[in-house]
Amino acid sequence: MGVSSLLIDFTPPLNKEILQAQDFISQQDYKTAIFKYEEILKKHPPKDIQVKINYQLGDLYSIYLSENKKAVQRYSTIMKISEDPRWLIKTQERLGEIYFSYLKVYKKSMAIYGKLSEFRPKLIEQDFYRFRYALSTFYSGNKALALRLFKEIQKSPTGEHYTRSFYYEGLIYFEQKKWQASIDTWKKYLKNEKRRDNIVQTKFLMANAYETIEKLKIAYNIYYSILGEYPNTLVIQNRLKGIYERRVARKR
Repeated sequence: MGVSSLLIDFTPPLNKEILQAQDFISQQDYKTAIFKYEEILKKHPPKDIQVKINYQLGDLYSIYLSENKKAVQRYSTIMKISEDPRWLIKTQERLGEIYFSYLKVYKKSMAIYGKLSEFRPKLIEQDFYRFRYALSTFYSGNKALALRLFKEIQKSPTGEHYTRSFYYEGLIYFEQKKWQASIDTWKKYLKNEKRRDNIVQTKFLMANAYETIEKLKIAYNIYYSILGEYPNTLVIQNRLKGIYERRVARKR
């Protein structure tokens, strides 16, 4: 038999198996790809390969299968076996997103974004990390620290999240029943906010604050200004009716 008739595969076995797993991904057969990757890990490949496979598994579980707890396990494994800052940062970013957006475990996302925001040299997405750190702190219930963090963000007027930080500052005052402080802060916020849905939501809360401190005419006018734009029209109609009846009762 001539040499020209032989089919020789010079691909190392490990690389061949990885390529097979990638083929399953391209075919959108994610579960089979996961099975293949996990079989590769059982063979204890070199550490750099383990890191890449665990990262790929994390992405498959989170992005394609919405199994975020399994994704967390895979990303967390990277934190244990790698000291490469590039992989550690990428993994922290993934974990932060999962804890914040999907699992709603804000104390963990707070810890992650706190570290990313303080990383030196500064990371490209530092403004985003600082804002997520402040938001995580807010949602975890530590309003005093969150207020300080939002005010820190406001020291950089050119920052991407400068404007939105005023909304959350106002929301903290609102939850603390500091009605006038919330109103004053939201006035600053509305000077720069462009998104209409954010504007409508903020005006609703402002009207609520004005109503609470008995400035009924101002509250009525604000509610009326968002009638037809606020998602729940009935709520606005009931607020308008309630204020109208209270104002009429005052005049009697």
